[in-house]
Amino acid sequence: MTRPVRFGVMLPMWTYHVYDEVSYEQVAVLGREAERLGYDYLSLDDHLQRGEGGRVLECLTTLSALAASIPRVRFKTTVLCNMYRQPSLLAKMAATIDLLSGGRIELGIGAGWKEEEARAFGMPWDGSKGRLDRLEEACQVILALWTRGEVSFEGRHYQLRQAYCLPHPVQQPHPPLWVGGGGEKRTLRIAARYADGADFGGPGTSRGPSDPHEWFVHKRDVLYAHCRDVGRDPREIMLTSGVNIMLWGRTRESVEQRFLREAEEQGMSEPEKQRLFSALRSAAGTAAEAREHVERQIAVGATNFTVGRPTMEGLRQFAAEVIPHFR
Repeated sequence: MTRPVRFGVMLPMWTYHVYDEVSYEQVAVLGREAERLGYDYLSLDDHLQRGEGGRVLECLTTLSALAASIPRVRFKTTVLCNMYRQPSLLAKMAATIDLLSGGRIELGIGAGWKEEEARAFGMPWDGSKGRLDRLEEACQVILALWTRGEVSFEGRHYQLRQAYCLPHPVQQPHPPLWVGGGGEKRTLRIAARYADGADFGGPGTSRGPSDPHEWFVHKRDVLYAHCRDVGRDPREIMLTSGVNIMLWGRTRESVEQRFLREAEEQGMSEPEKQRLFSALRSAAGTAAEAREHVERQIAVGATNFTVGRPTMEGLRQFAAEVIPHFR
């Protein structure tokens, strides 16, 4: 099964190292330019706050507005925290967005990791086992509502009684369902059972090698082992790799100093700091480095490449100097 290589853009949904502030218009301008430049999808992450004061846009409401104003590019959630929304309601919301956008949504979902954010908003939380149990049930609920008529479901965490998700999504048999995360015992096994795509994240998000390429290969091998165990052809599952170009247009020192300042000013947690500095270590400094990364990842199975929250300059440079080499 040969899949075309796709390139997407992670939009800046919160105050990040690239942007001093975040606004819907800023996100929309970047999204429209990405479509014009030929990117295949726009990716939106799912957070409620950053530290103790950073500005953050909510994922699905922003996606809905973008889908109404950007006519062709696809939209991917990378990834929704399952703890924040009842999966039956999420299935209904995604089906509606798919209908209104003409079949352009790809739903990524994960167990969640940012406990302090959930606590701040009064959201339910649980230990890792409970969150993963919920994620597995959520995948079953979402797929059932997207593909069946009447749905009743009796799980430990979710129960449905004669539920209908009508109209169904436009895409057949359903919109792509992505599972995000690199947990090797449960998350990747859930992906092997239910997902159309797997997004492992990157070094710093779970245990594994620190080198981004070695990380991807290791997580791929674990996923494929689970596929064999559950009787799934691993070629059915799309794999995503991140391409970090945060340094394009700025120096490593300036980005690192900004990280440190924001971490202090916004009271970021240690897990969030770890993710940020892992991202800095994995950043590609030049177009040649980015091309090499993409080539290596294609060779080991990646077909989707998400450029992480670039500046406008970086977005255009990547489209001009990297993407043409793979099309």
